[in-house]
Amino acid sequence: MEIIKTKSLTLIQSEQINALWNSEYPVKLKDRFSILLEGIAWYNHFLIEDANRSIIAWAVIFEHKEQIRFSIIVSQHHQGKGLGKLLLDQLKSQYNEFYGWVIDHNDDLKSNGTNYISPLPFYVKQGFEIIPNKRITSEMIQAVLVGWKKKNN
Repeated sequence: MEIIKTKSLTLIQSEQINALWNSEYPVKLKDRFSILLEGIAWYNHFLIEDANRSIIAWAVIFEHKEQIRFSIIVSQHHQGKGLGKLLLDQLKSQYNEFYGWVIDHNDDLKSNGTNYISPLPFYVKQGFEIIPNKRITSEMIQAVLVGWKKKNN
């Protein structure tokens, strides 16, 4: 599948990503997509669309506090089909090192009433390391920081 790389999103793309965010992340994080990149000067979006031009997978990579960070979402109907790996491979081919916060438990509810399943095992399988002593614990989110670094041959 083709990955579209873009610095800016159309209004329709932004609305689709917000809807994807709201359906796939815990309900406590609802409508927080719009604030993810507030104050961020450098970022790139990576989109995968279906035949109808609807976004089914999205990633963003950005610089925050002198560190390259990422976020990624794959539509529930398209999970397990290699799209997350495809997006991560794209990021890995372009960036030597990047980090992201990953919810590390299955206790939160999604907007449809089902439990959010932590993608932490997926990231570990993709070569990410859990960064020791880096965690967020708040009423809104409990997450660990994961990182990927290109290995020198």
